[in-house]
Amino acid sequence: MARSYEQISAERFSAAEGVGEWRVLGWHAFAVFRTGTFATGLALVNAIGELAEAADHHPDLKLGYPALAVRLATHDTESLTTADLDLAQRISAAARDLGVAGDPDAVRAWE
Repeated sequence: MARSYEQISAERFSAAEGVGEWRVLGWHAFAVFRTGTFATGLALVNAIGELAEAADHHPDLKLGYPALAVRLATHDTESLTTADLDLAQRISAAARDLGVAGDPDAVRAWE
C-alpha cells in the first residue's frame, strides 16, 4: 500500500518550531550538526537511525569529523512533507539531548 504524504512549502517548514538549524535548498531540508567528536557523531547517527526506523522515513547522512550533515526530503513526492518536518524536529531534539549544536551557516547542498 502506498503511503500518503502531505506536501508542505519551504516557508512552512522553515517557520515551524524546532528547526532553526535547518535550511531548505530546492526540495530538500539540510542541517549540519557540530558533533565535536567522531564518537558523538556516531551517537547522533544512531539516535537518528532509531527515529528514522520508528517513522519509516529515512534521511541521508554524511558523518565526518567533526560534523554530521543531514538531508531530508520525501522521494515519493519529490517535495518536502509533514513527514520531513516531523523527523527534522525529532532529529534536532535528539541533537540537543546530546549537547550537539546545529550550524545553519554551514549548510550546503550535496549531489
